[in-house]
Amino acid sequence: MAGVPWRRVAGLRAAGALLGAAALFLFPSELRAQHHYRDLEGTVRDRHHEPLKGAVVQVEDQNTHGVLSYITDQSGRYSFKRLQSDTDYSVWSTYRGRRSKTKTLSLFDLRMAKKIDLVVKLR
Repeated sequence: MAGVPWRRVAGLRAAGALLGAAALFLFPSELRAQHHYRDLEGTVRDRHHEPLKGAVVQVEDQNTHGVLSYITDQSGRYSFKRLQSDTDYSVWSTYRGRRSKTKTLSLFDLRMAKKIDLVVKLR
């Protein structure tokens, strides 16, 4: 920056910083925010480790209390794609009127792919 007065350089830097700060307030947060998603998968089994085909797995968003459901395949597997990474979720399964323990998928768990296996105790 030879030949440019020092005050002018300082003024340009200050103006750039001011424009950057103003942009944060002028643009909606959706344009600034980076949405990160994560996947959840697992298996539902009985206490004898047999997979439960047709079990209903539910995931509840702890912010909105919205619930997503999935019916397990023949191997007892389930999968939820693109869950918000900045939200806690509760996960449980029901099968023939019996319910598994509820497990938590924490927003502090930074893994983008999480596996949670569930056990439904049948009579």
